[in-house]
Formats: sequence, C-alpha cells, structure tokens
Amino acid sequence: MDRRREIVQLSRILALFGKGEREKVADEMAEGRIEWVKLVEVANLNFLTPALYYALKAHDLLDPLTDRQLVGFLQEVYERNRERNEGILRQLRDLQETFRPHGIPILLLKGAADLAEEIYPAVGMRMMNDIDIMISPDRFAEALDLLKRSGYVTFGRELGRWHHHTPRMHKEGFPAAIEPHFRILLDPAIEYIPYSPETSRRSSRGDLDFSDVLKPTWHLYHTFLHSAVIDQNHRKWRLGLRYLYDFVRLAEAYGEEVDWHRLYALCRRYGHERILEDFLYVAHRLFRLETPIRPAAVRGWIFYRKALWESTLEPDTTLYNFYRAYTEFKEVYSYEALRSFYGLNSKREYPFALLRYALYHARKYLL
Repeated sequence: MDRRREIVQLSRILALFGKGEREKVADEMAEGRIEWVKLVEVANLNFLTPALYYALKAHDLLDPLTDRQLVGFLQEVYERNRERNEGILRQLRDLQETFRPHGIPILLLKGAADLAEEIYPAVGMRMMNDIDIMISPDRFAEALDLLKRSGYVTFGRELGRWHHHTPRMHKEGFPAAIEPHFRILLDPAIEYIPYSPETSRRSSRGDLDFSDVLKPTWHLYHTFLHSAVIDQNHRKWRLGLRYLYDFVRLAEAYGEEVDWHRLYALCRRYGHERILEDFLYVAHRLFRLETPIRPAAVRGWIFYRKALWESTLEPDTTLYNFYRAYTEFKEVYSYEALRSFYGLNSKREYPFALLRYALYHARKYLL
C-alpha cells in the first residue's frame, strides 16, 4: 500500500508550527483530501496515534472530522496511553526510591527520559514499550539484586553476552517492563555515550531528583544513533518516523541548550556525519526542523525519496526481497556473517561460501 502522502500529511499535522500550516491542514480536511483510515494506520504503525490526537485537539481540528467513531478511537487511545504513562511515572519514582538508600542513581533513557523531562506538551502523547534505565557497571550486580528483592521478576528470552542490557523485568502492580542497561547502546565495540558527569545531569523533575538524564546534546545524539545507526534505519532506507518526531520534540524542548556543532563533531568522530545530515534533511522536510547544520540537499533528497519508496513495499513480495537483499548485503554476505553461518576456517573459503549463499537466496526468492 502506498502511504507516502499520508506520511507527509501526518508529519504536517504533528508539526503544526504556525497558523499557516494549520490552515493548510484545515483546507485539506475541508476538501476531503485526507484519507483518515490510511493516515491513522500510518500513525498506528509508528506509535504516533496519541500524538496525532493531541495535535488535532490542540489546534481545534477535531470538530471538522466528520467520522465521530474515528475521533472516539483516537481519544480512547490517547486516554489509555495517558493513564499508562502516569503509571510509568509512578513506577519511575518507585525505582528511584529502591536505589536511593543505597546511593545508586539511575540514568533514564528514551521514553522514560522524555517523560521525566516533559519533552512532550502532554503526558499522554508519547507511546512507550518499556522502561530503559542505565546503571553504572560497578554497581550493576548490586542493583539487580535490589530489583529482585523489591519484587521485580525476570521474564523473556535470554540475551547474549554481547547485549547491552539484561532480560526484561516486571513488577506486579506497575504497567511497564524494565530493561536494566549496563551499556547505553548495543554496539559492543564502541562506547558512543559513556554514563558520566560529562554526558548526564540530574532530572529537572522535582519528584525524580535522584535520577539522571542525558544532557540535551547527548540526548539528541542518543536518539539519532539509536534510530539511524544502531537500528540501521539509514542503511535500510527507512524513515524511522517515531524517532524522527522524538528528535524534533527534543530539539524544540531544549532549544538553545543544544550544541549543534558539538553534535556534528560527535557524529563525525565515528564517520556518521553524512548520516546525520540526511537525518536532519528529512526532519526539516517532514517537520520543518531548523538547525545550524546545513545538510547536502541533493544527497538528503535522494535518501528522503528512497525512504518514502521503502514505505510502499509490502513484505513477502519479490520486490521487497530484492530490496532486503540489496540493503542488507554487507550484513548478510560479509565474511564475518558467512564464517559464522558456514563455519569458515579462512578467507580463502569465502568466495565459495558467497556463491553458495547467493544460489541459496536465488532459489528461495526467485524460483
């Protein structure tokens, strides 16, 4: 299904920076140019439905919506998410008080940090899957023991030693699972963001005064890295609309606290500056984000068009399988991947393994 137009329309509604933008949306609604079922489907796929409802409500655009059943659905999703997020805030306070007597601060990450710092205008706007917390490695074993003694139980699959957090934990009476991190990001070879006074500060929220969050520039850096690099959205030509919007909200909330030149330097340190430029191009194109960084327009436009095209692909089709093979070539066909798959002993065996694997995929997807 082609959702490109709905992606652009959803982004415009979520942005709504000025009256002119609001009037454009109002005109599209009045002229029946928004296919609401498809647009809400895009919002659902990207966990942006509560944010869509809030944007429509905040800019007096719910009344023109003639489908009252749809309005009721959006409101129900928002209210349920608001109640859950309020429960998560209560859970964050409980976690903090579990560790406070032992002098163990926690670093709130991703959605938990967004809630703590009130990055979004309303508590119900951001959807969350779980709570990500970082604990200093030298206190990690002690912290896990404290969590278990406080009622948290481990569940789910075991994770490899290379992973950056332990299996999830849940406590009766609270809405979300937690993921205790001993490293902020997945990559075991590079510590992009250390948990240190340089990168973190105490939460500005009064009831979370013993919890840390990343400083503004590092917070943006983490959001960018997680989406574009770690989740490989850039390499796989994906918009990552949820993280893009999160990035935009962070940039707006922190304002002049963000050191954009420092952010660019952090990305350049590991060769990610062009990825950041493409990321910012799309953030500007969809959400009108303005930054001092001027991305390469042609390269940014090419990535933007590729990412919109990727959104039209349907899984388990020949075209989708070709796209996956092309974008995942380095990951799937590399010597390291095939050495693990076939048990290669040396690089001299790599060409034969590569041919064998290519033939296997050709038979699987084309015959």
